[in-house]
Amino acid sequence: MALHRFILRPLSAWGTPFRSDTLAGLLLYRLAEDEGEAALQTELQAFLDGRPPFALSSAMPAGMVFAPKLPPASREAFAQRTREGRFCKKNGQPATLFEALGLYKKFRKSPFLPLEIWERHRASLSAAALFEEYCRQPELWKDSATKHAQEMHVTIARDSGLALEGGLFTSHAFWNTPDAPFHLYAETDDCPRLLARLKRIGQMGYGRDSSTGKGVFSIEEDTAFIPGSPDLPHKLLLSMLSANDLIGLKGWYSTEVKTGKAGPAFCKGNPFKSPFLCVQEGAVLTALPAGPFVLKGIHADPAIIQITQPLTLPCRLAEEEDCHDR
Repeated sequence: MALHRFILRPLSAWGTPFRSDTLAGLLLYRLAEDEGEAALQTELQAFLDGRPPFALSSAMPAGMVFAPKLPPASREAFAQRTREGRFCKKNGQPATLFEALGLYKKFRKSPFLPLEIWERHRASLSAAALFEEYCRQPELWKDSATKHAQEMHVTIARDSGLALEGGLFTSHAFWNTPDAPFHLYAETDDCPRLLARLKRIGQMGYGRDSSTGKGVFSIEEDTAFIPGSPDLPHKLLLSMLSANDLIGLKGWYSTEVKTGKAGPAFCKGNPFKSPFLCVQEGAVLTALPAGPFVLKGIHADPAIIQITQPLTLPCRLAEEEDCHDR
């Protein structure tokens, strides 16, 4: 499948982060609405047979990718590089060990990596080399596209229409700064069809509270995007990844337990899916599990499944990281 990049512009606040597995599920709902149950089952069977009709990334601020999950340098190597003056600050002065350790803590918490730095280093990824770049220009690594806030809510009793005592709660909401779009990567052999369904999701609203106007966005193909070389042996994960059998997964990664509802069309019984384990975006993988990347048995209704098809960019671990692969 060909790799494409879309430009996503939020037009309202949103309550659910733009992540690959949620977007994939909504795409399949839209397919069922537009083309019927037979078309949906055909597409689901393609995923089960290892012939995915599409793969999506999670959304990233434009001009950035998820920061690679790389093994940290040893204490001895870090101290030696500091003594050699490898970690220079914005003013050009070498950082002291105390300053370098403080900067490194911030560096490890950065969720995104500037695309221009990724392109320079993807053929030899090293945490130490990326940290040298960070020390010189830490402002490039900041996510300035997204603002976070908490919203106050109150639970209303259905029988009386009044606020329940003790029913006050908060939820997270997200806003984008003006003129701060996001990038969304996709692999597909039918880009116009996929883009049309993504546009419908944007018009109808994405995620939590879409019925009250949240999650509205516009999306278009980035015609200036040119895919990079596919000849590198390792992979930077840009999506959520899971499978019924994760044997074979190798590399450096972080995990999380995902929870959520069964989807907008579910109307009977318990709406919540069982928790499941996912590998987070930013993993640097030397081997993927065999797949298929379709989770079954996550709900009492066996028809409810979860698509966790991975989307990756090619890269190569530097020798110092590759020899410590886990």
